[in-house]
Amino acid sequence: MEKSKFALVSLILGIISFVQLLGVEKGTLGIVFGILALREITKQPELKGRKMAIIGIVLSALYVVIVCVFFQQIKEFLTAITSIWR
Repeated sequence: MEKSKFALVSLILGIISFVQLLGVEKGTLGIVFGILALREITKQPELKGRKMAIIGIVLSALYVVIVCVFFQQIKEFLTAITSIWR
């Protein structure tokens, strides 16, 4: 049985998105490739890689959420600092 290449790419992007910080594009692509893999696996049941695709989606989504929360915290910090200087 052959593994889905989309699932492998999704997993790899999900993992490496944590390596280079603030690289939201890798997380987004990991989600997209994971969804493509799940669709491909549904259409071709002989393909493997469903777990890899799901893990890739979860890791990628987690990273995107972490980056969004980080930027929100930075925004609040900068707002607080600028209000002190006024």
